[in-house]
Amino acid sequence: MMNYLFLFIVITFPIICLDTKNQCLHFVPPSFEIGHKRSNLKKYITGAHEYVRKKPCDRREIQIVNASAGNAEHAEHARDAGDPQAKDISAMMSFPNYETIDIEDIRNILPHRYPFLLVDKVIHVQASRKIIGIKQVSVNENFFNGHFPEKPIMPGVLQIEALAQLGGILCLKNEENRKENNVFLFAGVDGVRWKKPVRPGDTLVMESELISFKPSLGVAKLRGIAYVDGTVVIKIDEMTFAMPK
Repeated sequence: MMNYLFLFIVITFPIICLDTKNQCLHFVPPSFEIGHKRSNLKKYITGAHEYVRKKPCDRREIQIVNASAGNAEHAEHARDAGDPQAKDISAMMSFPNYETIDIEDIRNILPHRYPFLLVDKVIHVQASRKIIGIKQVSVNENFFNGHFPEKPIMPGVLQIEALAQLGGILCLKNEENRKENNVFLFAGVDGVRWKKPVRPGDTLVMESELISFKPSLGVAKLRGIAYVDGTVVIKIDEMTFAMPK
């Protein structure tokens, strides 16, 4: 009798368990299942926060669905940069619709033209507060012919100019500021730090944030930052713009 019991435990029982598992049934205590699900939820939320920290481009408010409570919690502002890891949390995110500005509308706002128009598209606008735009850095950019032929790098001053143009769009987007063909002139820049070279093929994701704006004086101050693949390449503490009288 003991021999039969031994054979059942050693041979037959594992086969039954294996077949049951293949049918998506598991001999797992309910408490373990609940803990496992909570662990996964915590992993997703932690992953979302880590994603926000590592990929701070194109900020968008996300909601993480709390599976245990059945409601939604607001996570931090995230920036979707197309990272494959985003697939892990995509089912638990909802994105509000932000205003965008295409190249034709940018040309209607800024007086700049090729080869000195350095903003390809605006992907996020918060009126009188913040703006996010992109610049696709092509190998055909004319400045690469001399900077440098053997090791092409986007000039740092043009990175500043691109952020300044983005800030100009934010200030001039208001119809009142844009009347009579007003133009914001670059009046000063402070606290510029370059972190990493920008090369052909890079997508420069730029953000300009309004610090202050005095319409009566025609003076605006903004800060700027830009990223490539989620890594900061340039940071500007303050840019000053002046509208000529």
